[in-house]
Amino acid sequence: MSRRDAPTGETVIFFREEGFYPIQLSGLKPTAVEAAEHAELNPGTLRVEDLQGAVLWPEGTQQ
Repeated sequence: MSRRDAPTGETVIFFREEGFYPIQLSGLKPTAVEAAEHAELNPGTLRVEDLQGAVLWPEGTQQ
């Protein structure tokens, strides 16, 4: 991945039954929209938070 192709978006935390992990979003869409799209593509995601703890994708929706 070249520097030009590197993600420029916000880092968010995905919470799952077995733990959590951070991802850096692309920055090509608003953070809440991109986080929701990723969550919907990853069954088992319980919630997504920003680094300040604000819930971007609520637990139990779209599951």
